[in-house]
Amino acid sequence: MNDSNDTERLPEEHVMEGETFEMDRTRKAPPGWKGALGVGATVVALLVCAGIVPRVHAKTALAEEAKTTASLVPKVEVSLAARDDKRAPVVLAGTVQPLRETSMYARANGYVRKWYVDIGAEVKKGDRLVDLEIPDLDEELGQARASYRQSTASVSQAKSRADFARATDKRYAALVPSGVVSQQQTEQFASNVEVESANMEAAVAARGNAEANVRRIVDLRAYGTIAAPFDGVVTMRAAEVGQLVVSGTGQGQALFKVAEDDVVRVFINVPQLYAGAVVKGLDAPVTVRETPGRVFHGKVERTSRELDVATRSLLVEVDIPNDDRALVSGMYAKVSFDITRQDAPLFIPATAAIVDAAGVRVAVVRDAAIRWQNVEVAGDQGDRLAIAKGLSAGDAVVQNPSDRLTEGLHVEPVVVKPTP
Repeated sequence: MNDSNDTERLPEEHVMEGETFEMDRTRKAPPGWKGALGVGATVVALLVCAGIVPRVHAKTALAEEAKTTASLVPKVEVSLAARDDKRAPVVLAGTVQPLRETSMYARANGYVRKWYVDIGAEVKKGDRLVDLEIPDLDEELGQARASYRQSTASVSQAKSRADFARATDKRYAALVPSGVVSQQQTEQFASNVEVESANMEAAVAARGNAEANVRRIVDLRAYGTIAAPFDGVVTMRAAEVGQLVVSGTGQGQALFKVAEDDVVRVFINVPQLYAGAVVKGLDAPVTVRETPGRVFHGKVERTSRELDVATRSLLVEVDIPNDDRALVSGMYAKVSFDITRQDAPLFIPATAAIVDAAGVRVAVVRDAAIRWQNVEVAGDQGDRLAIAKGLSAGDAVVQNPSDRLTEGLHVEPVVVKPTP
């Protein structure tokens, strides 16, 4: 073939036995090879573009995002440290309890014969609650009375012997001057008088012991009827007819519980910050969630007069009239104290303080930058902390600080007003 695009001639001369031969060896190329090379180059170019272009776009987007982030200043919610008025109500939580409440136990072992009142019943002092059968005491009482009769008879016998000994001694003493009896016999009869007198005293004492035993058992039998100890309401009944009851509070079960609820009391733990201002007679209005809008007028009646070492709080008892029985034992109540303080502390949200190895710290925003400040806490009101040292009035304290707030970090403070 003569077409140089399709064939390639390779002339070669071989000399063999004086003859010269010319061989044409032709190598054919595959058809369309140039087109295939073009397609391959295009595919490679597309793949390269598909990998590089998104990377370029992503890198550009990250650079723009970093630039935008660097230009933004984080916002933080802050509260301004402020002092309460020197005269302001302090609201604390407490629990309503009856003025008096007692559980009624059996004084002797026996069985429930009959009960007369159920829970919710109003009772007066001395009203019968339950009758018990105490068969063991009946038998003991019979034995005790028999012992008393026996001891009474022993006293009579001892008295007779003592009287006879005195009479005998008197007769023999009269015969001493005549010499009929010896002095030794006289002294013997006199000693016998003393012995019989002592026996009579012992018999009298034994009779007293037997009599006391009879009274004890009679008193125990009286406990077979359990009565209300004071005016009140029955809040619990566990007595059932035929039930076996065991005496005492250690092993026995309470049969009834009676509470006096015409006057109730609320126990409050007052923080040390206000303990000195809470005294007997201080007005203490009380509110409960179940009666919105109603205020129960109470007064401080008692204080423990010492602080609990664990909580640094003063136990205070407020008595409240409860004629309509609107307050029920166990209710959660809020008690207000109108307290006058000589030096009102600074208050911040309780969530603003962090306690770690460095002590108690708060994050304060000064000149649009974070400054960590150690503080001294004077009191804890649950949702607020009273600060004694470390802050000044008007300081912007971050409400919920975190480890991301590093020293000197520029921030934009957003003041949040406290909830009334």
